[in-house]
Amino acid sequence: MVTKAPGLGEYLISKGLIDQVQLEDALQEQTKTRERLGGILLRRDLITDLDLLGALGNQLGVRLFDPNRDEVQTPALNLVPLDYARLHDLLPISIDQALFTVAMADPLDVVATDQLQRIALREQMELQILLAASEVLDKARETHYGWIEGDRHVSQLIDEVVDEVSDDHAFDILDDIDGEAGSQDAGIIKLVDQVINNALKERATDIHIEPQAKGLVIRYRVDGLLYDALTPPRAVFSGMVSRIKILSNMDIAERRATQDGRMTHRNSGREVDIRVSAIPTIHGEKIVMRLLDKTGFNFSLKALGLAEDDINDFLRCIRKPYGMILLSGPTGSGKTTTLYSSLMELRGEELNITTIEDPVEYQIDRMNQVQVNNRKNVTFANALRSFLRQDPDVIMVGEIRDTETAEIAIRAALTGHMVFSTIHANDAPSTAARLVSMGAEPFMAASAMTLVAAQRLVRRNCPHCLEEYEPTKEVLMALGLDADRSGGAPPVYRRGAGCVACKGRGYQGRLAVIEKLIMSQGLRQLIANAQPAGVIRELAIEEGMKTLQTVGLDKARAGQTSIEEVLRVCVSED
Repeated sequence: MVTKAPGLGEYLISKGLIDQVQLEDALQEQTKTRERLGGILLRRDLITDLDLLGALGNQLGVRLFDPNRDEVQTPALNLVPLDYARLHDLLPISIDQALFTVAMADPLDVVATDQLQRIALREQMELQILLAASEVLDKARETHYGWIEGDRHVSQLIDEVVDEVSDDHAFDILDDIDGEAGSQDAGIIKLVDQVINNALKERATDIHIEPQAKGLVIRYRVDGLLYDALTPPRAVFSGMVSRIKILSNMDIAERRATQDGRMTHRNSGREVDIRVSAIPTIHGEKIVMRLLDKTGFNFSLKALGLAEDDINDFLRCIRKPYGMILLSGPTGSGKTTTLYSSLMELRGEELNITTIEDPVEYQIDRMNQVQVNNRKNVTFANALRSFLRQDPDVIMVGEIRDTETAEIAIRAALTGHMVFSTIHANDAPSTAARLVSMGAEPFMAASAMTLVAAQRLVRRNCPHCLEEYEPTKEVLMALGLDADRSGGAPPVYRRGAGCVACKGRGYQGRLAVIEKLIMSQGLRQLIANAQPAGVIRELAIEEGMKTLQTVGLDKARAGQTSIEEVLRVCVSED
C-alpha cells in the first residue's frame, strides 16, 4: 500500500487537487496512523470522493462504473449474495465475453477480490474490476438486487404453500379475521402481500389474478400493457382469492356473482388504496386489483411530460375566472390525472374547489370531493346542481355523460365558475362537436368552452439503456414520414434497448401526449353554427393546433419515446 501512495499523490498534484506540502503532511500522518492516504485526504476535506475515485482509477488502471451505461445483469447478481455484496461494498455487473465484471468501492479489499477471483475461475472467466462510490453502489444494489429478492421471496412462499396443501384442499382462512392464522393461512397472507409489494416495485397500476384450466396466471399492468409476473400452481388459488376478498370486505362464500370491494395496503410507510373486482369465469373467480398509490403520486403539469409552451397555455386557460376545460380520450389515457394536476395548480385557501367523481380515486386536501352514489340519487347532474348552491369557484365533474349534465355544466361555466370535466371523443375538435351533439345549445357551448384537449399516454424511453436507432421503412411510411429519408439529415430517433432497470422492456414510465384546442372567435363561431368536427379541425390546425400525431412525433424526435409508440397510440384520423 505504501508503495502505491506516491503514485496517488502525484496524480492528485498533477490535477491541481492538492499541493506538495499537503501531500507530505498527509504522508507523515500516514506513517503514524497506518491509514490509507486517500482516507486522510478525504478526512481533511482536501479532495472529494469523486477526486479519489478518479485518482485510484488512474493509479490502478480501471475505469469508473457508470450506472447509465453499464447494464447490470441478473446472472452476475446470482453469483454473489446480497449480504456479501453489502459487506464488501460491491456490485456484480455482468458476465460477458469471458469477463466477470464487478464494481467496487475499494478495489484494494484483498479478501473480496480473492473471493471474486475464485468465482471468476469457477465460471472460467477473467475478473474485471470497476470503481464506484459507495452511495452509487448502495442505490444500485437496492434497485437491482431488489427485483431478484422479491421474485425469490414469492417463489419461496409459493413452494411453502404448495407443500402444505393439495390442489383440492380449501384454505380455512376465515379464522384470520380474528387475527389468528394457521401456517397455511400465514403463507397465503405473506404471498398476497408480496405479490402486491412486487407490483408496486414494478410501478404496476393493476394486478390480474386469472385462473386457468390447469394453473394460475398473475399479470401486472405496467405502463399501460400487461405482462406475466407469475404462473403459480393452482394450489394457491383459492387461498389467495379468499384472502383478497376478506381484506376488501367481499362475501367469500359468493363465487357466482360479480363483486367489488376496496382495501388499503401499507408497506414501509407507503399507503396504497386498492379497488378490487371479482368476476366468475369458467375456471373460477378472476380478481383484478387497481393500485392507487396515495404517497407516491406527483400531481403536476410538468410531471405529465408536457412541453413548456403547453404548460403555459394550460395555466393561462385554467386561471381564468370562468369557463370550461374539457378533456377527452379513451379509458386509461390519464384524463383524471391531468384534471387533478390542473386543480392542484389552483388549490389554495382563496378558492372553493368541489368535485363529483365516480369513483373518488385520490383524496386531496382543500378539495371537497363527492362520490357518485346512484342508489342515493347522487348523480353527476344532481351533484352539480347542488354544487351551485355551495358558493363554488371551481367545479370538477368526473365525466359528462348526458344532456342534463352537459347543460348544467355549461350554465355553471357561463355564470362565473371554472368547470373541469371529461367527455368521450377521439380528438379535440370532435370533443367540441360532441358536446353539441349531446343536445347542448350550440351557442352556449361555444361561449362556455375555454380549452378543449384530447389526451393519450405513450411509454417513456428508459433513460438507462437509451440508444439511437433507425425505424423501419414500414413504420415511417405508416406515419407519412418516408420523406424524412430524403434530402438533408434525417431525424435521430431513440429507444430503450432493454436493461435490468426496465426489465428488458425498453420503457420506464409514461408521458402525456395532448392535442389542445384553445378557443378563438372563429372556432366559437363554427361551434355555434353546429359545424362538423372536420371543419372545426381544419380551422384549428390553420390557427396552430398540433394534432396528437404531431405532438407524439415531437416527443419521439426529442428522444422521450419511440416512434413505434407514436404509431401504436397516436393514430392519425386523417
